[in-house]
Amino acid sequence: MRKIWIFIFLILFIPIRVYGEELNLAENAKSAILIEASTGEVMYQKNANERLAPASMTKIMSLILIMENIENGNLKWNDIVVVSKNASSMGGSQIFLETNEMMTVEDLVKGICIASGNDATVALAEKIAGTEKAFVKLMNDKATTSDDKKAIEDFIGEKK
Repeated sequence: MRKIWIFIFLILFIPIRVYGEELNLAENAKSAILIEASTGEVMYQKNANERLAPASMTKIMSLILIMENIENGNLKWNDIVVVSKNASSMGGSQIFLETNEMMTVEDLVKGICIASGNDATVALAEKIAGTEKAFVKLMNDKATTSDDKKAIEDFIGEKK
């Protein structure tokens, strides 16, 4: 009986290290990495050093333009944005904005960064450029300027 209690104690209270390489935590992902926050130890990795294009390049470009507008004074963190019908109708990742809902730039940026909110992105795009289409033109113009194009190529690791 004593051996059973010792065995149970060992199972419950002695940490057993399981290495991520033995697990398939990201079966459908091209790459993944899991890092223990307090120590920085890599717990799991799959193609961690492979250079891949970021999944949300449009959101990154949108955030660059949003931050530039804040930096230039064209937009302030506490400005109120009234959500259009177009912005509230976005599918995919969203923060579930409603038509005519009012939200600060700061809260919309949080919605973009945390929830990858398409609706929040379009609401801010319309605030900056008037329409989603005009904002897309701003993004394309930004991506094709020589300095920004090189920075983007360096970031995603490829030349077009």
